[in-house]
Amino acid sequence: MPIVTERLLNRPVWFDLSTSDLPAAKALYAELFGWTFGDSPAELGFYTMAFAKGIPAAAIAPKMPGQEAAPVAWTVYFGVTDADATLARITANGGTVMVPPMAIPPDLGRMAIAIDPGGAVFGLWEHGTFHGAGVEGEHGTMCWTEVACRNAAANSTFYTSVFSLTAQRLPGDAVEYYILHDGEPGVAGVMQMDAAWEGIPPYWMPYFAVDSLAAANATLTKHGGKIVNGPIPSPYGKIIVAQDAHGAVFSYMSQND
Repeated sequence: MPIVTERLLNRPVWFDLSTSDLPAAKALYAELFGWTFGDSPAELGFYTMAFAKGIPAAAIAPKMPGQEAAPVAWTVYFGVTDADATLARITANGGTVMVPPMAIPPDLGRMAIAIDPGGAVFGLWEHGTFHGAGVEGEHGTMCWTEVACRNAAANSTFYTSVFSLTAQRLPGDAVEYYILHDGEPGVAGVMQMDAAWEGIPPYWMPYFAVDSLAAANATLTKHGGKIVNGPIPSPYGKIIVAQDAHGAVFSYMSQND
């Protein structure tokens, strides 16, 4: 199991879900990913940590008061050393601040939410005592993420400028796709949206690893979710784009079936 013990910077380190039905979401993702859950205190907005084999993997929370009209969605967070300085680079490069930095007690860290120039929402996590996901690439844990946008070249430049990354376009003309790098391997992707995405706003897509696509698909539909696309072949396994019963879109992938 690839355990994460260090503070990872300038790359995605955490996924969380804002949902309209916390109990139903917990039931789905517990069965889908094998998660168990920690306490969800009222003073932290019932923010609920999800664990894969006892290790922090992601989180689920109900929508914040006053945000009932906001979409049910997953958020992808980049690890940073200084959220304020990162937000300054975001605005200097054409992005906007959606939620300014806020401290997460007791001393877990600070979070902020931003919007890139193409309109995709993403988060920042300034590490305190909590570093983010403690495991990656195993069943029920984060394994990749990418932003779908309508100007992939420009968005690649935005993210490389904000996070001191480099971008490499994948060869071929079928899909314009860039890998963001901080050394090797890549840390995230930037994908061009074409005419087939008409009406869909730009967004960050979280990917989770699963042991079995067939089992995951059965669990998804059992809990009222649906397959949006797939299975999609890739060099790293087959991918399913899924939507849970309350509208959150995410992906899972497996090398086994």
